[in-house]
Order: sequence, then C-alpha cells, then structure tokens
Amino acid sequence: MRNLAVRLFCLFLPALGRAELFLHPLISDHAVFQRDMPFPVMGKSDPGADVLVQWQGKEFKAKAGADGKWSVPLNPSPADEKGQILKVTSGTNSIEVSDILIGEVWLASGQSNMEWKLKQCVAQSVEADKAGDPLYRFIGIPHSPARDPSDSVKAAWNISSKDAALNFSAVGYFFGRELRRELKVPVGVIQSAVGGTPAEAWTPLEFLKSDAAFAKAVNDRDEYPNWYPKLLEKYEREKPAYDVAVAEAAKTGAKPPKKLRPPNPPDKNPNLASVLWNGMIHPLVPYPIRGVIWYQGEANAYRAEVYEKLLSGMIGSWRKAWGLGDFPFLIVQLADFNYSEEGAGAAGIKWAQLRDAQSAVADHVPQSGLAVTLGLGEAEDIHPQKKMEVGKRLALWAKKIAYGKDVVCQGPVFDSVKFSGGEAMVSFRPHAGGLKSSDQKEVGGFAVAGADKQFKPAQARLEKNQVILKSAEVPNPTYVRYAWCNRPADANLTDESNLPARPFRTDTD
Repeated sequence: MRNLAVRLFCLFLPALGRAELFLHPLISDHAVFQRDMPFPVMGKSDPGADVLVQWQGKEFKAKAGADGKWSVPLNPSPADEKGQILKVTSGTNSIEVSDILIGEVWLASGQSNMEWKLKQCVAQSVEADKAGDPLYRFIGIPHSPARDPSDSVKAAWNISSKDAALNFSAVGYFFGRELRRELKVPVGVIQSAVGGTPAEAWTPLEFLKSDAAFAKAVNDRDEYPNWYPKLLEKYEREKPAYDVAVAEAAKTGAKPPKKLRPPNPPDKNPNLASVLWNGMIHPLVPYPIRGVIWYQGEANAYRAEVYEKLLSGMIGSWRKAWGLGDFPFLIVQLADFNYSEEGAGAAGIKWAQLRDAQSAVADHVPQSGLAVTLGLGEAEDIHPQKKMEVGKRLALWAKKIAYGKDVVCQGPVFDSVKFSGGEAMVSFRPHAGGLKSSDQKEVGGFAVAGADKQFKPAQARLEKNQVILKSAEVPNPTYVRYAWCNRPADANLTDESNLPARPFRTDTD
C-alpha cells in the first residue's frame, strides 16, 4: 500500500507544479486593439501568482487575486498598422500573441439578419473578391448560451480575405469595410449574433428582474427545464406525420408543411432570458470597443409595446458593464416585409409598432442612431439580400456620432403637423435639401384620420420642407401616419440624401 501511495503522489506531482495561464478570449493572434483608450490586458493564473506583461518595449506587473484573475492596464495608444507582440509570463508559463494591430473595434450583434453571412447574399457575395485587406480583421463568437455569466468563449480573429468575408456577417463586413475606407486605420469587427432570438436573451438578468414588464421572460427561463420533457414528447409524437407530409409534398410539388423543429435542451436554448448576454456578450467585457451595431427586433414584434423599455435597458446595461461611458449604439430599423399576423400580412402593423419603438429608442437614448431600411426589404423573405446598403447606412451614423464627421446620416424625420382647411401640413427636420420621392412618382405611404382614428390613404403634394395631405374620405383630418404597416410598398419619401424618411404616426393607442 505504501508503494502504491508513493507512485500516486509522483503521478500527481507534475500537475501540482504546473501553473495556469489564460488570456481574455479576444486577446489572440491578429487581434485589433481599440486605439486612444486605456486597454486592460486581463486573464487568469494561479491564485496569488506573479504576472509579467511585455508590450511596446515596456514591462507591466500584476498579481493574480484569490480567484486567479488579474488585469494590467495599458496606456492608450494611437492607431498603428504595424503588427505588434504581446507577451505574458507567469511562473514557467508564457503566452505570446502576435500581429496585434491598433485601430477601431466594433461589436455587431442581434439576430439572423446580423448573423446572415455574405455568401448567403447571392448578388452581393461578389464583393468578397475585393476582401483582401491585412488591416481589416473580424472574429465570430460561436453560439454559446449560458445560464450564468461566463468569462470565456472559443473564437479566433481572421484577417480579411475572400473566404473569411464570405463566412462573416454581411452587415458587419460592409460596415467595417466602409470604416476602413473612410478612417484609413485598422478596423476589427466582433460578430456575436444568433438567429431568431429575442432581446431578452441578450439582456442581463438583473435588469429584467427589476421590471414587472419582463416577469414572464424571467419565469419562462426558470420553468423551461420542467417544460422540456413534455415539449420533446410532443415533437416525437408529431414527427412521423410530419415526415409523411414532407414526402408527399415532394412527390406532388405542393407547399411543404411548416418545418418541425425539436425543442432545444435547457442548456442550449438561445431564447431564454439573459442566456446570450451570459454566454456571448459577458465574456467580451471589458475588451474595449468603439461602439455597437444592432440588427434585431423581428423576434420581439409580437410585444412591441415594451420594446423601447427593453432595448433602452439593454443598452444601458451593456454600457454599464463595459464602463466606457455612452459608447455609440447604432440600430437597424426593421425593413419592409409581408409579415403574417392573423391574415393581415403586409397590411398588418406589428412590424410598424416595432419600428416605432426603435425610433423612440434612437430619440431618447444618448449616442444612438437609427438606420432606416425601408425599400431594402423583400415581400416574402425575412432576410433581405441588400446588406451592403444596411452596412453603409450604419457607417454613416458611425461617422457622425463616433468620429464627428460632417455627414448626413438619415433622411427626413417628422417634426410637426398643422391642420387647416381640411389639409394636414406635415413638416420635417431639415437634413439634406428639399423633399422628394425616391422613384420620381407621386409621394405615397401617407394616411390621415379624423377624431375616430379611422385612417384612410391621403394624397400628398410637396411644398419645400412640407408634405401637404388631403383625403376626400377624411374632411377634417386630426392624425397622420406614414409607412405605418408591415410592408409599406408605396412609402417613397426622401430628400437630397436619398435616404428614406423615417416612419411615424401622430396618434397613440
């Protein structure tokens, strides 16, 4: 027995002497560090271990805490195109990270339209042929929902190339490319997005628990493990009939049934409250970023009345976690789409209500912007192909808010309305010259209503910075709406910027 005990001790002896050493997951080869900001190099080692960081010819020392975590603040650095080396040593272990650039870093998040790869945009995928750029980098965070806040993810930075661009977020790629061309400094884009997910999944639990409006999301998160066995049983019961229906549709050419998907196991469900914040955003903090671009909302259209509060709270929570002040948060407003709701289709208003909430966030949250995408949508495809235009419109906002450029970043925005002589005179904030239609046709998309709020289409004429509206069916208009439906195909108001007017309404529910 004594000999056996000695052998076991010897087996474990090397492990006892082996020091841990890990770096923040975004600090890896080919990374881009944010310029002009203090940069914390952080990681984990053995509790109490000494850590040495070597960077730009200087040495910085730290001691790991009781939990093994350590952090070394680096001084702000200007943009630098030369690849640099960061070396971290603790005990006998060391990590060397090479080819680090210093420039601009943005986070691209949301659901499927942000995740949509460039190779999925058939016509625009040819842009990948121009993607070779050693000073443009991006990194994709894998799907990793987590019940509790995590500190690690497995991801790697990629240098922009044709293959890397094709497999990256199309919106994120075009946004970053536009900044590269404008700023002439290295640019890095971090993609952290999951299709079909609600904003609640991206929001810290602390905020959701603070407001009764989100009690259901918090409760569903707690109850889902109990529901899962029943959901799985239901799926397995329905699967045989579904398979038969799919086979029959393939034979006859009929429309196949709606896809039947198995329920996500409790630890892999990306739709539960806070799980994507925990697993896909929290691990990125506090890696410095310039700002965020956000394309999400489709999954929240069923409950648009609380979306302004939800998104505003999420933005505030992210900014608090990073501790960088009110960094720019740029929102993509939902495009035009024939969203089906109780048979209403294009004429329904759920997406219009969600757009309204997005507008309210942009109006009330400091340092936020709204990229209006009317005219870029597709009637029957929730994933419109024109992602380059979306990226460019977001980049306009970035140039304005983040970099102080004198650019026009939005089209006409409603200012006020007066009613007189059976007409509504709608004024817009001046941005880029006089109002006009985007297609040389008469301006459409407007509706007016009297006190009964029964809206009817209105004829429009332009007079300088005003749209004058009239309807034979509404002799005394009291309210005005513009582009107020899921798919406002006739909404064509713009100005010299050629950017679409923002949807609006003057009535309230």
